[in-house]
Amino acid sequence: MSCQPMPNGTSPPSNRNPAIEKMMAILAEIERQPNGLPLGKVAEAASVTRSTAYRILNSLVAHGMLRQLENAHFVLGSRLLSLADSVTLGASGARVAAAAQPVIDRISKGLGETAKVTVYDRGVVLVVAISLGRKTRALQAQTGEQLPVHAGAGSKVLLANLPAEELSFLLQRKLPRYTRRTLTDPDRLRAELDLVRAQGWSHDPGEFDLAVQAFAAPIRSRQGDVVAAISLPYFADVSKDYEKSILETASRAAKDIGAAL
Repeated sequence: MSCQPMPNGTSPPSNRNPAIEKMMAILAEIERQPNGLPLGKVAEAASVTRSTAYRILNSLVAHGMLRQLENAHFVLGSRLLSLADSVTLGASGARVAAAAQPVIDRISKGLGETAKVTVYDRGVVLVVAISLGRKTRALQAQTGEQLPVHAGAGSKVLLANLPAEELSFLLQRKLPRYTRRTLTDPDRLRAELDLVRAQGWSHDPGEFDLAVQAFAAPIRSRQGDVVAAISLPYFADVSKDYEKSILETASRAAKDIGAAL
């Protein structure tokens, strides 16, 4: 029997594997929920029985496609990132994510704030690892999310450490303004990046959202090259002492992740 693909590259449901269709439905539902879903909600959202959802979830966890949090919720796993890396970032992104996850999990649990790790890839900044904070007001983010290259603490760390030719190419483009604090003038942005390189960290005073600030620090390889950035976003209405603790935590975490690479 001949199996010809559909013109748009997809096949009708009758030609698909039911088990894989259920698995993809479950992954799609969990992808929509950054905080994860418990077993019952997974089964309900994907329109499968609890026993079917239980078996599929166990298999996905065993293969690293999902991971289970302490509250029994299921979230996307690092194996999905490594598969995406095969298309985009290569093996380095997966190594950074694997080294970073235990560190940022410890931060989000202890500090209560969301921690994320980003890398630069061909004109965009990508979130490769994330651990959501426990605080009620902790910021949300998703693995695979694309961020502006010129706005945000982590993005500025990465931008500041690009080769000169790549940086010049990026600054030739029109840079969007998100708030009154977004740096879009190339000369002012270059001055900011010089400061980031000199001090070894970056601060976002509300460049993407006036209510949200962040500190970020560079993650370096054994050779000393900046391969990623860790950033800790927080709501702006905090004390100077709390801001200092955020910066110190980000700097320590960057060194810990670099040592684990």
